[in-house]
Amino acid sequence: MSPLLNAIQAAQRPLLRRLRALASRATIARVDDAPQLQQVQVTVMAGERLTGVQRLQYFGLSAVPPAGSTCLLVSIAGSRTHCIVIGGEHESRPRDLEPGESQLYNSGGDHVWLKNSGEMVVQSRVQVTLDAPLVHCTGELTAAGRIYSATAVQDPLGTMQEMRERYNAHTHGGVQPGSASTATTSTVMD
Repeated sequence: MSPLLNAIQAAQRPLLRRLRALASRATIARVDDAPQLQQVQVTVMAGERLTGVQRLQYFGLSAVPPAGSTCLLVSIAGSRTHCIVIGGEHESRPRDLEPGESQLYNSGGDHVWLKNSGEMVVQSRVQVTLDAPLVHCTGELTAAGRIYSATAVQDPLGTMQEMRERYNAHTHGGVQPGSASTATTSTVMD
């Protein structure tokens, strides 16, 4: 091999190494959600372990992917000294969604599912809490179970308490307490 060709190949090696290191598939080992930008510890293909790597997330969505999640490790300028992680896909992700559907989910199976049909499904193993001064429903509201209220239940005619007070104060005149029904019977003759 010519000395010129050897010199060119020697000069290319660091550049090629950096190009190969630009993007790598990695596995998230641990997540630190306390810093302003979430940091992860990742394992790259050859068993290389990097700590304190910033994980980029979409605005308005914050998640802590479980250990074992797959991500994309991007090495800025091909250097492992400055990397970022994008994504965090896990085997617990919902499957078989239709094109155009989306689902917000956790590893336990709880989810908010936006279906193409226009239906939104909210599924929780324990409880759904709406923390707002007012919840407004423009359509009908149905419940398969009991409805409890910590305060007055009201419709356009008044509160349940006002209805109870009117009912309890209501009496019928001429009816003797404990008497049998005063219904009359008639006999039809042929």
